[in-house]
Amino acid sequence: MENLKLFIVLLGGYNEGDLLEAHNLFIGVAEELESMKAQMKQSWPGTTHVDAYMILNHVDGFDIQIKPGAAAESDYPMLVVANIGYYKAGHFTEFHKLMPFVLQDANDSINEKLRRDPDFSEGQALTEATRSHLDDKHVIDHFDVDDVVNVQKNLPGFVIELIPSLDKKENILKLGYQFTDLKKM
Repeated sequence: MENLKLFIVLLGGYNEGDLLEAHNLFIGVAEELESMKAQMKQSWPGTTHVDAYMILNHVDGFDIQIKPGAAAESDYPMLVVANIGYYKAGHFTEFHKLMPFVLQDANDSINEKLRRDPDFSEGQALTEATRSHLDDKHVIDHFDVDDVVNVQKNLPGFVIELIPSLDKKENILKLGYQFTDLKKM
């Protein structure tokens, strides 16, 4: 357990009756992605494959370290992943982007964090019905926010330490269809 990594995984698959592929988020800690296959299978009935994953090492000026244990009572600083939904003219679909960021205290603005994303900013110029949003419909100032997931609350048995650092460690992003053997047994 010396080399624990924080994985944010985009799972894809079909639930009974689905006509289109659905997606869900899996948050886990391991040394290697493959070692979490059983957990991913159990986490969501529609699981059939991994579409993408991130290994988070550094976010918003904080290095990320993972260790076994129980999280402290304090919520801040808080590592979150926002699910931004947005549209593009001429495309019959809703696009989604997962964006990790750190809320440093209760006054830290989700609005400001989202505005730094070019897809989100571009989407704010669209009509009300088509502008960028987060799907749970949390109204923040003048736009909607889909999902904002508190990462620590989804990692029982592990503590995320956010250590201020100017030396930016590289995050790893892997895209593409992987682990096609995640079907429910």
